[in-house]
Amino acid sequence: MTTPRLLSLSDAAEVCGTTKKALERRAERGTIRVTRRGSVRMVAVGELVRVGLLPAGARPVEPLPESSIERPLAVLARRVAEADADLADMRAALVATETALRRAREEARVLRTRLAEQARPADLLAETA
Repeated sequence: MTTPRLLSLSDAAEVCGTTKKALERRAERGTIRVTRRGSVRMVAVGELVRVGLLPAGARPVEPLPESSIERPLAVLARRVAEADADLADMRAALVATETALRRAREEARVLRTRLAEQARPADLLAETA
């Protein structure tokens, strides 16, 4: 069994889109479990998922580096990764929509055929009368 991935409260706050203070308050109330590594409080990624700060199955994004040179590149890399994930979601939605559209068109074709078949006997009766 692998050990759970731990993040400092500062890193966890950045990954979850909240503040370090909010995580500290949760830890003080006991709503999230934290551990200590020396003087640094750490929280497991699984714990963030458990309390709903991260979606289940999500892989948290690495916190941004502190270097002023690396930070803009890290921000751009994160945005590209998010855009790539959004694109994958949109492609999946497009496939589902196209499938539903094909199904609806087929159902419409079947209904038009049935309607035409039902209209024929009425036309024949009107012509013979």
